[in-house]
Amino acid sequence: MKYDLIIIGAGSGGFASAIQANELGLKTLMINSGLPIGGTCVNVGCVPSKALIHYAKNKNLNFSQAIEKELALVAELRKEKYENVLKSLKNVEFIEGKAKFVSENEIEVLGRRFQAEKFIIANGSTANVPNIEGIEEIGYLTHVTALSNKNLPQSIAIIGAGPLGLEFSQIYSRFGSKVIILEKGSSIFPPGEKELTQRLKEILEK
Repeated sequence: MKYDLIIIGAGSGGFASAIQANELGLKTLMINSGLPIGGTCVNVGCVPSKALIHYAKNKNLNFSQAIEKELALVAELRKEKYENVLKSLKNVEFIEGKAKFVSENEIEVLGRRFQAEKFIIANGSTANVPNIEGIEEIGYLTHVTALSNKNLPQSIAIIGAGPLGLEFSQIYSRFGSKVIILEKGSSIFPPGEKELTQRLKEILEK
């Protein structure tokens, strides 16, 4: 089957492309695998992490209840902002499956082949687990699994003091875990100005 445009990935980038293609009247196919439609932001990114930081202020919620509430919010927003919108895009078809290029203008998904004049590859990223001796045996969470794990650890080491590391540090600390942040740089949030990152460090430690 031939299309004007094939989009590989149904995250925020792929979805924005599909909306624009639909407005232009292009016959479009969007393909997705891995994370559900909506990609990182709504499923395992800023939406759930900010929700958990907010829920931690509610003393009537324990960690497990907060995770359940966060997952329900994600499902609701995914349906409202992505699944329902997709149904309204008359020029866009959607397939769940992994795409593989078989030629310059042809891909294969679930044993079926599709052709297009243009392609947009917006397949996002995956968590990179560092090569630390013993990490497989002791067990670990990524930013993906941490947002569905309902067991609050007594203590947790968070590798990396960038935006995600600092968000998860606050989430676990506010729910009662002892948090240790490990950062190879000279300060937390290395791109930040020293005066600000030093003050932020003091606030987080307090």
